Amino acid sequence: MSPASWRPRPRSPHGGQSIVEFALVVPILVVLFVGIADFGRIFNAGVIVEAAARDAAEHAAQRYLADPPGDRSLTAAERLSVPPPVADPAYYAALRDDAARVACAETRQLPNNDFAGGTCPTWPAVAVCIHDGADPSCGATPVGFAAPPAGCTELNAPWPDPAPGNGERWVEVRVCYRFTALLSLPLFSLGDFHVQRTRSFTIPCYFATGFGGCP
Repeated sequence: MSPASWRPRPRSPHGGQSIVEFALVVPILVVLFVGIADFGRIFNAGVIVEAAARDAAEHAAQRYLADPPGDRSLTAAERLSVPPPVADPAYYAALRDDAARVACAETRQLPNNDFAGGTCPTWPAVAVCIHDGADPSCGATPVGFAAPPAGCTELNAPWPDPAPGNGERWVEVRVCYRFTALLSLPLFSLGDFHVQRTRSFTIPCYFATGFGGCP
């Protein structure tokens, strides 16, 4: 072919069209993938918060069982053999704070957890009630908050009281964690979620009373 007869081949318009289509699709795919990742993170946070609530309730119940409220000159079994005495605020506050520390430590791997020195000044918000008919701090405001956070609806729900005389005693722990999504764009934003879990653990008194319930 002689130089005089050579002509450049015209460009196909499809190449530019493909680039434009790719540029339009990529942001949508990124948003989709980040959204899927966020839902996976929410599920993982729910599992962690649930385990934290359960472990905190069990820990407080076991501590109550080992050292029940009442006259310290009596054995633990003897103290469990009678109804709880007049409320001791310091005793129940210590149980509540101890349960909150367990929940805080269990969730320290979550991003918004501010674990420091064995406790969390704010998140997660933890509320605790010792259901024995004598806890004066049942469902008290979580440490670090002037009031239960607005998004933590379970913390604002009523706390049931044990029926008088039926011998039931249990620890209830409610944990609320603020989850911040990765997807935060002007048009596509998942925002913040409040992952909440409530778990209870029975305080058994069978070794003291012979039947599982407490007086």
